[in-house]
Amino acid sequence: MTAPIALDLGVSQGNFAWVLGTYSLAFAATLLFAGRLSDLYPPSKVYTIGFFGMGVLYLIISFMENQYAFFVLRAVSALLAVLTIPSSINMIVQMYPEPTEQAKKLTLFGMAGALANTLGLLLAGVFLLASWRWYFRFIAIVVLPFSVLCWYIMPTTEAVASDLPGTEKWKRMDLAGVLGLMAILVLFILAFTQVEHDGWNSAIFIAPLVISVSLLPAWLYWEHRLPRGFSLLPHDIWSYPNIFPLIIQASSIFMWFATYQLRLATYWQEVDHVSSILAAARLLPMGVVALLVGVLTQPFPALILRPRYIQPVGSALAFCGSMLLAFSNGGRGADYWKYVFTGEIIGTAGGMIVFIGTNTNIIQSFPLEFAGVGGSFAQVIYQIGGVVGIAVQQGLLGTGEGISDWTGSKNGYFFTSAYILFTGIVFVLWYRQSKMPVREGGPAPVA
Repeated sequence: MTAPIALDLGVSQGNFAWVLGTYSLAFAATLLFAGRLSDLYPPSKVYTIGFFGMGVLYLIISFMENQYAFFVLRAVSALLAVLTIPSSINMIVQMYPEPTEQAKKLTLFGMAGALANTLGLLLAGVFLLASWRWYFRFIAIVVLPFSVLCWYIMPTTEAVASDLPGTEKWKRMDLAGVLGLMAILVLFILAFTQVEHDGWNSAIFIAPLVISVSLLPAWLYWEHRLPRGFSLLPHDIWSYPNIFPLIIQASSIFMWFATYQLRLATYWQEVDHVSSILAAARLLPMGVVALLVGVLTQPFPALILRPRYIQPVGSALAFCGSMLLAFSNGGRGADYWKYVFTGEIIGTAGGMIVFIGTNTNIIQSFPLEFAGVGGSFAQVIYQIGGVVGIAVQQGLLGTGEGISDWTGSKNGYFFTSAYILFTGIVFVLWYRQSKMPVREGGPAPVA
């Protein structure tokens, strides 16, 4: 919906990226803070407040006529929407302490997100037949009644820090660390979101990237000097079981899904002049496969409980799916069924296995007292991987001869294919199931 929104609000071509960027920047930059809130306060309340606020903001956004008001409200809506992710994970971890059952429920949660990602494209195409504003109104119509019901019917879950006084909780929020991390992530993501329009040699790419990388050591030093339980990230996070191969593989999966969908949908609409709803319908098999894989994990928990060999297989399937796309030449006519449709089936099956496995294992690698932060940390890795992947893909488009030449798109898919296969190899070499913690029931210690 980027182009219709930009056209309606008078956004210039150079600022198209901000239609999406204002939301993604605010969302990614505050994920860890939202996770900390979910550990310090009852996650059911954190979730409900964020859910309700998102519905209200979406309704207001649907009436905006000024582009700057739209950008600001999109960012604020992200600050509310981000509260729903770590709080959801925190509640699941608390309500299902048994590892196998917990893994199944985390899988359903991840499946819902992957399915919504694909169905969102289809819904957007449908609502564009009327106006992009009705998409936001539809979300508000769905969200607001359910958010009110959540306040009353959602199972009550206590914060792991429920015994701490209010002033102590404020100290443990690490607001200085939050602001520092926000600055790093905002600058990092800003740099890569500007590559498409300004190029790799532009100041708007180089300056934010250099500053963000330079700030990172100072932020890590600040976090390390704080007492345990007062820092945004746990001090010993790098000693958590299998955290290295999990981070490496997690960085590939949003990259794979985002580049797969975005480039295809854009190419079909800009080059083949396909309607937005038909472009979304062509991607619908990805949503169907995501649902099926998620459902299959329930009767076959080995898909998530034996990740060392299952997840590299998932990486190989995703590699095959995007390589088919690389040679599809845009998927015209019979080539859609031969290359794109087949690639969607094979690739999405593998991608979902990787996503579900990394999401579940990263969360379970964190101690229970950091359940919210663990879920947020996984999402930060996903977001960074997606942003970098899209930027690299857009940069490689210049290797072709114009918008209609598939060469640049093919090179972009070569990159994502190679990267997700590389992460699968790293995973099978470094991941060890025996290192994963075995949790017992009972309350979590305060951190």
